[in-house]
Amino acid sequence: MQGNEVTDLASESIQLIQAKGPSRLDPIKFATGTTKVFGRSSGCDYPLEDPDASISRKHFQIHDSNGWHITDLGSRNGTQLNGTKLLPDYATAISHGDVIRVGSWVFRVKVGDQKSMGSDSTMINTLNDTDESTSMVERVVAEPLANLASHRLAVLLECADKIHGSSDLEEAANSALHAMIESTGFSRAAFLTPMEDAGQYETVAFQSKNPFDDVTSVNFSQSLLETASEGEVVRLSGTASQADYGQSIAELDIHSALCVPVMVDEAPMGYLYLDARGSESTVKHDASAFGRAVGRLLGLTASNIRSKELEIQQHAMQYDLDAAANAQRLLLPPSDGVVGSVSYSMLMRPGRMVAGDLFGVVKLKDGRVCAFLGDVSGKGAGAAIMMATTQSYIHAMFDQTSDISVVMTKLNKHIAHRSMGQFVTMWIGVINKDESGGAEVEFIDAGHGHWLITNGGADAQRPDYRGGVVVGIDPDIEYESERFRIEPGQRMVIFSDGIVEQTPPDSEEEYGMHRAGALLRSSTSHREDVTKLLEGVLGFAQSDQLRDDTTIASVGVQIES
Repeated sequence: MQGNEVTDLASESIQLIQAKGPSRLDPIKFATGTTKVFGRSSGCDYPLEDPDASISRKHFQIHDSNGWHITDLGSRNGTQLNGTKLLPDYATAISHGDVIRVGSWVFRVKVGDQKSMGSDSTMINTLNDTDESTSMVERVVAEPLANLASHRLAVLLECADKIHGSSDLEEAANSALHAMIESTGFSRAAFLTPMEDAGQYETVAFQSKNPFDDVTSVNFSQSLLETASEGEVVRLSGTASQADYGQSIAELDIHSALCVPVMVDEAPMGYLYLDARGSESTVKHDASAFGRAVGRLLGLTASNIRSKELEIQQHAMQYDLDAAANAQRLLLPPSDGVVGSVSYSMLMRPGRMVAGDLFGVVKLKDGRVCAFLGDVSGKGAGAAIMMATTQSYIHAMFDQTSDISVVMTKLNKHIAHRSMGQFVTMWIGVINKDESGGAEVEFIDAGHGHWLITNGGADAQRPDYRGGVVVGIDPDIEYESERFRIEPGQRMVIFSDGIVEQTPPDSEEEYGMHRAGALLRSSTSHREDVTKLLEGVLGFAQSDQLRDDTTIASVGVQIES
């Protein structure tokens, strides 16, 4: 969970407000329906300075997809949301007040028209006294807790226990306000969170010694709140009642007020606001120190509540992904095998999430053998479901026909009408062995392009071909097959874009087809093809964890012993 109750924010704008960073950034505004990438690369929408080498080239993105989400783009050091490290390559909903940390940067999420955080929450306006009371606002120097009176230390310990045991932010805030009123001399207290519109705040909790007080009738000092937004405890001095400010603090007869920022990950997520008026009791001398301590307790608890709820969500995501990965394994053929006249080896490694790649080898009714490899757009459980749907549909179609043009045309129509914007790149080929020991290969390349033919001591090459459109874009596309020939001993090596698009840590250069072709020059078997290609790209990436799903298959005519 991320701060307030998650709402459908698809129709609202959003901002990231910098709370900390090595350089100054103005508020970053996002229009509805946009996607923006952050990272150290100059090619990102928002390049971030990286003095401590902790930010990846493309680190995270904010995007609007039926509500605003954040996705860690497989960064090396991760992205934290409300103190919890996000699963890579998985979209997580964000809401008003959430705190994002990447490296030395901290941002606060700001959106409008938020729902109330609890049944008693109310939006309130502040009194615009910024011009009148600036001289009264006093920043409070931190005081040691040892200076607190002993009975207030006891109240603080009891407050800490209640706040720590709270199940939500409203409960924790009410415990904090009760302790503040009981121990500081202030007569009313509120916990406020800022809204998008300037000068407007939402009350999460409100308490008063006066039973006739109502939060809707209470005004709050804007100058105090604005100063506290810098992260400091502030108060109004006692000279307020002696000054003539017209429709201002003086008219409200406020003789004391205190504002304590509640910090989460170095950004204020709300404020404890207290005041006393007229003949109400005198505020205790150590009220500021007590308020600072309660504010810290509330900030820690708010962070923990957010983190726990996000962790629950992340664990649920991981459970779903693990289940999807197990289902995928049931659909895949063995890693090495012989089907009819064709032998093959394959390996599949998810990147940082469950894979969206698919692979199969099927003996057709006419005795020929079909091999196919595809790559579903996107990542995570959605891509895994599309992978399973595509693989199952192909197998079902081969019970009706051996014509791959018909199979691909019907598959495309099926996916285009059901995919919700997803698509699949696909290579599919039917191998027909002849008496020479070679084979004619009838194939369709639907926007895939990542395949080579070994060439006995020379670089592996890909023959010229027309190709077709990716699967799932246009339901009216009809696919036509093409043909080439492989000689005895030649092998087709087909792989996903996780191979060719992999980059090293400090460069934008991709592994590319040319490196794959050169590496396969000395390979002599199916298993060696897939093993050497994986080892080559891992070495290039300088990591044992690749950025994207990686599937490699080597397919050829079975050599008679």
